[in-house]
Amino acid sequence: MKQARVFLPLSVSAVLVLSACPLFTLGMLVRVVLPDLPAVWADADGWEVSWLSPDDTGGPFRAAPGSALELVLPRGGEAAVLCQAVYGSARTLPYGAPWPQGLSDDGILRLDAAGGYAASLAAAFYRAGCDICPLDLSRFAREAAERLADPWDIDPASFSPVVAGLAFRVDYLRAPVRAQAAIGGVPRALAPDSSWGRRAVPDGSGNVTLELAAGRVRRWIGGGYELAVSLSTSGDVAWTMAGP
Repeated sequence: MKQARVFLPLSVSAVLVLSACPLFTLGMLVRVVLPDLPAVWADADGWEVSWLSPDDTGGPFRAAPGSALELVLPRGGEAAVLCQAVYGSARTLPYGAPWPQGLSDDGILRLDAAGGYAASLAAAFYRAGCDICPLDLSRFAREAAERLADPWDIDPASFSPVVAGLAFRVDYLRAPVRAQAAIGGVPRALAPDSSWGRRAVPDGSGNVTLELAAGRVRRWIGGGYELAVSLSTSGDVAWTMAGP
């Protein structure tokens, strides 16, 4: 029987050396390129950028789709760079990139959907006071995008215990059960919280059928409205609609 592979970026000894390294407190200027808005978020107001490291945070601040900027990120340390599409007071799930693992060969950090998923896992470690996220985050991003129709069907922070134990395997990226939920009273077309998702487009009576993974709360936003829907593992649907 073929065994699932474990992928780690560093040996345990290297992890310990980097954790004690004083260079985490130093910064360097990094060129960051933002993507254009994906089609599913085409009506968003733009991007909101932020970053988080074990020792510092930056942002949030607004930036135009397709623009380039420079951030001061830890030299010799890690950071999670994130950008979310803005819909009034609401924000989508993030695009992004893990620093420095997401750095391109040309020295540019390009933010994308899979990178945002991986950077969100890394951010969970930094918020917990860890200096590093001991995983090959670039590969994690690639595998998640390839194996899951929507990686956000699984909260990336839920992998933290096995990642911390240096025991993460690619077969943890297993698509959960999805089911349909019928919702009424939806006033307009709404954008999904994930760029892998589908817009909620109601019929003439305000009814829409959505597909989502059990055990997760998902959101659809736009025009000042925010629809939050959850599907229990037993198939029960709960939802709320907030509006202007």
